[in-house]
Amino acid sequence: MSDQLRSDFLRELSIDPSDTDEAEVQTAALLSLLRLRKTGKLQVPATRRNHVDVSPWIDTAEIAIRTVLDRHQVSIDVVMCDPRLRSELQAEAAAIDDDAPPERIRKAVLKLRKVRQLRPELVLRVADWQTQVLTMAFDDINLEELPDSPGVYLFRSEQGYLYIGEAANLSARIAEHLGGSHNRGLAKCLAQAGGEGQPPITLELHVFAKDSPGKRVLMRRAYESELIRSREPKFNLRP
Repeated sequence: MSDQLRSDFLRELSIDPSDTDEAEVQTAALLSLLRLRKTGKLQVPATRRNHVDVSPWIDTAEIAIRTVLDRHQVSIDVVMCDPRLRSELQAEAAAIDDDAPPERIRKAVLKLRKVRQLRPELVLRVADWQTQVLTMAFDDINLEELPDSPGVYLFRSEQGYLYIGEAANLSARIAEHLGGSHNRGLAKCLAQAGGEGQPPITLELHVFAKDSPGKRVLMRRAYESELIRSREPKFNLRP
């Protein structure tokens, strides 16, 4: 749904689309509309739209939506309907590419879902690991401020995911990578980070509570394998 149609629909329900205090009301109304459409209860003709090429934004959209989904453990429908999460999605996309157009990012997300490239990772759906998702630019990494908790880390750029790993102590493992990664491809990227013509690199941390199942290496590796399978990082061997 375009921003204009979204606003028109909400105003018909006497809901102010610009009122941040009504975010939950907006979300509920738009989710109800989606349910009506999915159950075939909207007897209205479909609107044909001109084809829009979203291929330039696919990588950016995938990273942005996965970050939001991991952070909040919600469905894509909720992200699209909740104005706060829509804004968060766009903020994540803009952090990767500040020219990312909001509507095309959302269309790219829906295209990824349609072709089943956004299947949810199963591990965290069956166990609450009290996960916290943190993201930071490579240049802003401060080892003293990184958590010493167990978790999974992801290096990524605007071109996609670079490397995914797991660690019992995230701070110690990231320090090892910054001191000279054992992975030659990643080491080269990190050494060139910030250089002229090099895409900016972002570190994403999935931090697990110390008393969660994530303290067990087998559980972390299972989750790591799920992420590698679904996100296909450039420098990982496939599990």
